[in-house]
Amino acid sequence: MRRLVLALPILFSASLVSPLTTQARGHAAHRPFPVTIVDDLGNRVRIDARPARILSLDPRDTETLFALGLEKRVVGDGGKDVEGAAGISTDFEYPSQWPSPWGRDYPIRSKTLPHVEGGCCGAPWNLETIESLHPDLIFSLKSDLATIQKMRDLGLKVIVLDPASFQGILHDLNLVARATGATKQASVVIAAMKKQLAGVRKALAHATSRPRTYYEIDASNPTQPYTAGQGTFIDQAIGLAGGKNVADGIAPAGTPCPGTGCYFALALEALVRLDPQVIILGDAAYGTTVASVKSRSGWETISAIQSGKIYPFDDELISRAGPRIVVGIAQLARRIHPEAFKSHQPGLDSSQLTSPDPRESAGRHWAEAAEYGRGLPPRRGRSGSRPASATGCSA
Repeated sequence: MRRLVLALPILFSASLVSPLTTQARGHAAHRPFPVTIVDDLGNRVRIDARPARILSLDPRDTETLFALGLEKRVVGDGGKDVEGAAGISTDFEYPSQWPSPWGRDYPIRSKTLPHVEGGCCGAPWNLETIESLHPDLIFSLKSDLATIQKMRDLGLKVIVLDPASFQGILHDLNLVARATGATKQASVVIAAMKKQLAGVRKALAHATSRPRTYYEIDASNPTQPYTAGQGTFIDQAIGLAGGKNVADGIAPAGTPCPGTGCYFALALEALVRLDPQVIILGDAAYGTTVASVKSRSGWETISAIQSGKIYPFDDELISRAGPRIVVGIAQLARRIHPEAFKSHQPGLDSSQLTSPDPRESAGRHWAEAAEYGRGLPPRRGRSGSRPASATGCSA
C-alpha cells in the first residue's frame, strides 16, 4: 500500500509533464524556421527566420509571391517594362480571385515597387539597387548566374527557380511557401489550381479527337515561323488542353529538343505538310491579327486557315511558369475544343475562360528575357522592331 502511495505522486507528475513535453516537442517539430531550402539548381539555402523583406527578380516569381498573399513583404521586383498590373485598378482578393481570372498581370501594388533592371542579354543584375533594398531573401530565375554568385558572396540569400513542368510549378509554389512561411496559403492556391485543371479534364472527357495545333511565337518571317517543340511548357499546355502540338517530334539540328528549351523556326513547307487544324497566336500582342495570318502567302491550304480556327492568345499565361498557367490551359482548351464548353461544366469557373485583348497586357520584354534563357527566339516589340538577340543572355 505504501508503495502505491509513493508511486502516485510520480504518476501524477508524469501525467502533467508528459503531455506538455510532447506538445512542446510537437511545436518544435512544426516550427517553420529555421529551414533549409534546396532550390531548382541544387543550391542549399538556410533561412533562420521568417523573411520580412523579399525581392523578386522575375515577374513569374512576383506573381507567385502575390498569389501567396505576400505582397506586403515584397520590397522590389523585376524590370519596369513588365512588372505591373495592366488594365487593373483594384486589388485582388485572396484566394477567391487567384489565379487571376482576368488573364493579365497581378495586383496594382507591383507598379509602385522599386524595379531591378538587368539579368539578361549582356546586362547584369543591378547589384547596387539590390543591396539598397536590404532583402532578407531573393527569388530569381535561372539567368545571370555570375551576378547571383556575387549576391551570395555578399551574404544575400538567393533561391533560383527553374520549373520544367506543371508539377514543377506546384513544387516551386511549395518551395516558395516553405521559404517564406506561407504553407497554408500555398495549400489553398495549389488546391485551386488542381481543381481548375480537373475541371478542364472533366470538360474534355468526351472529346473524340486531339486537333493538330500550331502555337505561333513569332512569324516576322512567315516562311519560317517560330514555334514551341516537344517538352516545352507550351507543348505541355497544348496536351493538357486536349490538342496535339504539330511540332512534337521535330528536332532541328542544334536545338535542345526535346526539352524545355525546344524552340525553333519551322519551315513553311513543313508547317503546310503538318497541316494544323487550330492556330494559336501567341504573338497577338505584337500586332499579329487573324486577318494578317489569313492573308499570308503559301498558308492558304492549311486547314486552320480554311476553317477560320485562328485565335489570338495572351502568351504570358503559359510562357510564365507560375500560378496562372491553369488559366492559360483552360483558355487553350476552350479554343481547341469549343464544343466541350458550350454548357457549364461543374468544377470549371467560366470566368477563368474569359479572354482579354492580348494587346492590353503590359510590356513583355522582361518576360521575354526569361524565355530567352530557355532558348526562345527574340520576338517583335510593340513598335514592330525586334528586341536584342537572345545570344547575349546568360542562363
